[in-house]
Amino acid sequence: MATALGWNRNLDGHHDVSLDLLLHVNRRTEQVLAQTAVGLDEAHDAEAIRARQRATREAVLAGIGGLPERPDGPPRTTWRGPQRMLGCVVENLVFDSLPGVPVTATLYRPTSGDGPRPALLFVCGHTPDGRANPGYQQVCARLAQAGMVVLAIDPFGQGERLGYLDAEGTPQVPVGTAEHTYAGIPAWLLGQSITRWFVHDARRAVDLLQTLPDVDADRIGVTGNSGGGTLTTWLLPLEDRFAAAAPGTFVTSRGVYLWSGQSQDAEQILPGGTANGVDHADLLVSFAPRPLAVLAVDFDFFPMEGTLESFERARRAYAVLDAEQAISLHSAASTHAYPPPLAHDAATFFCQAFGLPAPALAPTEEPAPADRMRAMPSGQVAIDRPGSQFVHDLVRAEADALTRPAPEAARAWLTERVRAHRAMPRAPFARWLPRPQESLHGMWRSERDVWGAGVLLAADPAPTVGPRPLRLLLLDSGTDGLTTDHPAARGGTEAVLAIDVRGRGALAPHDKDGNDARDHRSAVFKLLCDLLWLDDSLAAGQAFDITRAIDVALHDPHLATLLPGLGTDSPVHIEADGVPAFVAKLAAVVDDRIATLTVTDDVVDPERMLTERLYDQGRGEWQSTIVGLARHAPLRVVHEILGDRLQLS
Repeated sequence: MATALGWNRNLDGHHDVSLDLLLHVNRRTEQVLAQTAVGLDEAHDAEAIRARQRATREAVLAGIGGLPERPDGPPRTTWRGPQRMLGCVVENLVFDSLPGVPVTATLYRPTSGDGPRPALLFVCGHTPDGRANPGYQQVCARLAQAGMVVLAIDPFGQGERLGYLDAEGTPQVPVGTAEHTYAGIPAWLLGQSITRWFVHDARRAVDLLQTLPDVDADRIGVTGNSGGGTLTTWLLPLEDRFAAAAPGTFVTSRGVYLWSGQSQDAEQILPGGTANGVDHADLLVSFAPRPLAVLAVDFDFFPMEGTLESFERARRAYAVLDAEQAISLHSAASTHAYPPPLAHDAATFFCQAFGLPAPALAPTEEPAPADRMRAMPSGQVAIDRPGSQFVHDLVRAEADALTRPAPEAARAWLTERVRAHRAMPRAPFARWLPRPQESLHGMWRSERDVWGAGVLLAADPAPTVGPRPLRLLLLDSGTDGLTTDHPAARGGTEAVLAIDVRGRGALAPHDKDGNDARDHRSAVFKLLCDLLWLDDSLAAGQAFDITRAIDVALHDPHLATLLPGLGTDSPVHIEADGVPAFVAKLAAVVDDRIATLTVTDDVVDPERMLTERLYDQGRGEWQSTIVGLARHAPLRVVHEILGDRLQLS
């Protein structure tokens, strides 16, 4: 019967590595946040605030990969005819934000009064039914009854814009946050964020509003909660035409939200944002001195502590610009929603900002059934407009236009990505612990606060002729699944070291909700996203861990005594299978000591993730995401660099 050779819990009781990666990422994030906060908090004059605003805008644009070019003129629009309901004149419509990219929307108009009047763009939170959500209907109706034209739009992946329907119209990817992330991961590989397309839709919605004869183009605002609060917040530094804004139930602070352990979908992640000094307070300040209302609820999962912190920091910046009265904070005793009291506060805020009479606090009519809110006959643009484009189509089109980088440039880029941000310890502090079948459990410092771990299999201790080869083994299941019947445990003269890299195997992080590490709601995904904020990635750190394991094995005096001939001249060979095989490829690109790399069960293919609509095989391939990888070091170029060193089976 086979004997297990893997680690017991907590590295055989020596260290609680289930918190290792979490603490590492949080420490790094807090250090950067503390440094970058100084720039905003010490901005004591108008020019310093304006410089901070410019820096925030540039960082957001860089993080989302820039914005698509806006077509000239207003978007092509199809109107469905007005109806009287919800105490308003309501009309469903479809406009094209880009050729072939339809956006379903609803326009709410007051029943009385003459234009031109102020207008609002309402952007939806993460509800499956999008703008048809009953609560959102009532918010929009309340704002329209206060005297404003309100345009509510469906985002990608919600309402009538589901992008992964099968022939029968059934979603093949869960609606909302899951679809945003599913489409967002290939965008990251391209060096972009799905956010750029959300922002673009919103800007084209403003283009449409400005063409309406009953709208005052100089008095347009924006509001939304949850995912809509997220988009509203991204729009603050990016759209100058908004005269007032009210982001709801999103604003907190990176530092406070970090410790909640909650993951977010891809549209809420700003690659490089923390590294480039962007916190929620900076996004609020980017809108100054224009009127801004921060909307919050007391019982939210976005921590109110962070909301108050960011608001106070932004208020001080508004005061520097003599506009302290232009920023306000409103809260309601509610769980995560856009409840009626908050909707009334928003209506009051916009009326004041736009010079309208204060709104009456009156109940709204019952929301309309979903079929009356349809802009498309079937309720889905993918069905009624075959060939409509979604985020995966837009990403694929840009991927198809990429130019192939030179191998030298790809290797230099990958080397920088793998080695950047690493904090080296004074020494690896390796420990080699005797285990069954003459194996050893080894643990060492890969970085100052990150452990590496491996299992050294039994080998012939007799001296070898020439340098003793080192073979690294990376299993898809990690060293947890290593047993004496594994082919690598056959013995021989090679030094065989099965290793785990950060976040995998014996080094897997604790998941507060018990989610599988391959799930987008898992702790691993959350940590990946936090690393993206830091201009880093999980895959780059894992590739570094492989090179670090080679350093430790070839320089460790204890191992050199146990296995004569093992040292700096030893040839290094790697066997890897499954998801870890991809980071082994990256390590082999940046480390010439790796003489051969044999890969079985090759899973991760970034080019497939960019070109195939349904790319995910459920194996956690997304864990290997590096922002911009497909642009700067595509897989075919990685294979070209490795040449005969790479053996695929």
